[in-house]
Amino acid sequence: MPAKILPKPPQFRPRPRTTDVARQSKSPAVVAELGRPETADEEAARRAENSRLYRARKTVNNLIYSLLATLGVVAIVYFAVPRADIAPNWEINYQQVAADSTSAVAGPLITPALDASWRANIAELTRIDGRAAWKVNFITPSNGFITFEQIFAGDDAGLARIMENMAQTGTLELGANQWWTEFDKNYGGDSSTVSDYALATFGINDLFILRGSATKAEFATVATAVAAAIGKVTP
Repeated sequence: MPAKILPKPPQFRPRPRTTDVARQSKSPAVVAELGRPETADEEAARRAENSRLYRARKTVNNLIYSLLATLGVVAIVYFAVPRADIAPNWEINYQQVAADSTSAVAGPLITPALDASWRANIAELTRIDGRAAWKVNFITPSNGFITFEQIFAGDDAGLARIMENMAQTGTLELGANQWWTEFDKNYGGDSSTVSDYALATFGINDLFILRGSATKAEFATVATAVAAAIGKVTP
């Protein structure tokens, strides 16, 4: 009996991958502005331009951020640094303090009117030589100081006690018909700037004293202003 001849099995042939075929057959994209696919040079130029624009935008943003940071620093400096047009935190409105304190005393409180170059750092009701008193400490334009004191019902005996360590050196007329007695602990003749210096006068039944360390011209300025204020309340 002859042997059976078996049929040959079908031969397997790998089919190409569709993705590879699609990738191989995909044509370059058409650029709308050109109406055709861009060339390699055009693509390189486009990418370079996009990179340039990106860097330019970053530069502008960095400039804006730097400007904002600079403005912030300027604002901090502006608000943090003291300026001449802003009163320092130690300055006191002595005229307002006097107005608020008037009801606490029997007589008028004298407040010498001085320009803005004079500043007060103390303004208070106190006691001097055992008597009620009104005191204002002025910082002068030359950065000296003059303390103004109004001692209620003060007298010659009280003045002598207060000035016991100072020598009386003369009298001065400062202000309309207002005579001041001059005292100087370290008498130095006609020196324009004095320390441990004082002027005293009487008015409206009170004793007024100016003492401190400043120029004689500044003492004269305050004395004249005090005399003018006394004149306004004298009957």
